[in-house]
Amino acid sequence: MAIKIHYDKEDDIFTVYDNEHKPSETIEFSEFLNIDIDKNKAVVALEIFHASEFLSAVNEAITQTLLESVNSITIECKNYRNNWFIVLVFEKNGKILRAQMPPLRKSEYVSPLIASCQ
Repeated sequence: MAIKIHYDKEDDIFTVYDNEHKPSETIEFSEFLNIDIDKNKAVVALEIFHASEFLSAVNEAITQTLLESVNSITIECKNYRNNWFIVLVFEKNGKILRAQMPPLRKSEYVSPLIASCQ
């Protein structure tokens, strides 16, 4: 997985994406989180709005300064029954910081395409 990172400081949007896998759909889970999935329903990207505020609530060591200068990141994603459990693992100067995202229920997601047909 070729993970890429982009942080827009002005709008406080943090994007993590797998450059090797193209998304087939974007899920808008909340006002702070979009997830891109591929055709096999695997998570291939995250877009976090109000990122410094949200991520520091998850792990206070993750600040706007860290988001601007992080060396690398990995995404740990586990599927369990009807949930995605996602952990962002940040690395900066050899230090590892983990940010456990809230569990995301797949059944709470309805594709905008499907919803528009109802």
